[in-house]
Amino acid sequence: MATQGSVQQSGLSTSSTVPNTTSASQQQQSHPQHQQGVSTEAKFDNVAKVKGLIWHLKEDFANVIKVAAANIYHNSSVDNGMKTGDDTPPRLDKSLEEVFSICNQIELHLKTIQECSLQLRDSQQYLPLPVLTTKTDVNQGPTQDTTLSYSQYLATVKSQVAFAKNVQEILMEGARKITQNE
Repeated sequence: MATQGSVQQSGLSTSSTVPNTTSASQQQQSHPQHQQGVSTEAKFDNVAKVKGLIWHLKEDFANVIKVAAANIYHNSSVDNGMKTGDDTPPRLDKSLEEVFSICNQIELHLKTIQECSLQLRDSQQYLPLPVLTTKTDVNQGPTQDTTLSYSQYLATVKSQVAFAKNVQEILMEGARKITQNE
């Protein structure tokens, strides 16, 4: 069970949740350039991944219901003496494992979405000015009142990292003094 979780966290799945490749290849043949652009965007879009996994979850949940119904029918037929216990119905635990696998993948993507939104919020709070992405700056002064140059951004990040290190050192020294006084 632990290996399944580690496989799922790496983005791989051991269940049959892979979309139908024949329809995807047919779509790519009809619009190859458009599909390629969409696939690269969807590759990094966790919301699109969750939407796709919801569809697979719906299908697998319907499969769980079918397997459960088949198991109930089989067990009742065996109990009534209509069938022997030799033929085995589909396994319910395998179907449930597929559903739980998809749920774990959805949870992972939702956590990633939450972390990204928290990082965006913190970025907007602590560095509300947009940064110019050009690395070469002709002038080292402020470019505009509403943007930071790349070198100004680097200086800001370096000062924030230095401040965080100083706070960590102060806390560590305070913890050492407390443990020495005890």
